[in-house]
Amino acid sequence: MKSFVCVALLCAFASVNAGFSSSYGGGGGHEEGGYGGGHHDISHTVEIHKPVPVPVYQHVSVPIPHAVPVPVPKPVAVPVPQPYPVHVHVPQPVAVPVIKTITVPVEKPVPFKVEKEVHYHVEKPVPVPVEKHVQIPIPKPVPVKVPVYKTIYHHSKH
Repeated sequence: MKSFVCVALLCAFASVNAGFSSSYGGGGGHEEGGYGGGHHDISHTVEIHKPVPVPVYQHVSVPIPHAVPVPVPKPVAVPVPQPYPVHVHVPQPVAVPVIKTITVPVEKPVPFKVEKEVHYHVEKPVPVPVEKHVQIPIPKPVPVKVPVYKTIYHHSKH
């Protein structure tokens, strides 16, 4: 920080002296010609010294908190007599299978004796009702092209 202040002051003094030495082509009064006029001494120049406040910063260290091990006592569990649940056996209903016999009358064909006059066996056709389920295929609807007739009127002069 101090070096920055020194460099700033040095630049300020150099710019002031540069202004006096050769401004606008003149040699600051030491050379002939230019806007500076003739020969002038530096002793006639008024120099004003003004104190410039320069801030000085002081480094202050900020403490960083660190964890400090502190012994913490752990609680000790002390058993206290308390009422506890008692298991009581409750009889539950049990499902009993019920077996019931139902008599269903079944008609059995009783063989009967057929007296044959012919010495060879003849089968008699007996009508037996047979119930069949046959699926009838239903054709899918197919679009049918229907011709459209237009009536054309011929206009003629009467």
